[in-house]
Amino acid sequence: MTFTDKKNSRIADADVEPMFTDRWSSKAFTSEKLSEDQIASLFEAAHWAPSANNRQPWLFVYSTDGPDREKFNSLLSEGNARYVPNAAMMVLVFARTVDDEGNKIRTSHFDTGAAWMSLALQANRMGLNTRALGGIDLDAAYDVAGVPRDKFETICGIAVGYRGTDDDIHPRMAKQNFANDRKDVSEVAFNGKYS
Repeated sequence: MTFTDKKNSRIADADVEPMFTDRWSSKAFTSEKLSEDQIASLFEAAHWAPSANNRQPWLFVYSTDGPDREKFNSLLSEGNARYVPNAAMMVLVFARTVDDEGNKIRTSHFDTGAAWMSLALQANRMGLNTRALGGIDLDAAYDVAGVPRDKFETICGIAVGYRGTDDDIHPRMAKQNFANDRKDVSEVAFNGKYS
């Protein structure tokens, strides 16, 4: 097998669409901007994700530049602050946790994860890189994005842009900047009963 991405040597054990093994989250981004059409395509893909009762509880608030982007960047952990500002766009991801009647939406995180995956796969098909960011100030994100705390929960951030090279990141990060492997399917899928 010939690999076109020298940083990605993933091989699936079963027959799957290449988009699943081709997608990986580099820490290296170029400073190239995204077009409005590209941004629209990403969120179009996310909004078609499946959700329980078609509630679509996900909420994405994004910024590409200017004072808003500076506020978004201020939410980053020290490690993420080393590379995320290079990305063309930063997205804050929220899940709506209660409906209009105040009832808990039990599947909101699950559904929001499906929307994030849709965005990530669309980005990869467009030649873009995405990286989920757990290292953000989850509480301050509400104020930065203007999202109400009583209806939503901050889930994570996402960096989106064109994939850079190892020269675009700190040398220590470059050593860890490759497509990592996954657990064996036998560790996560069981027929009839967990064992």
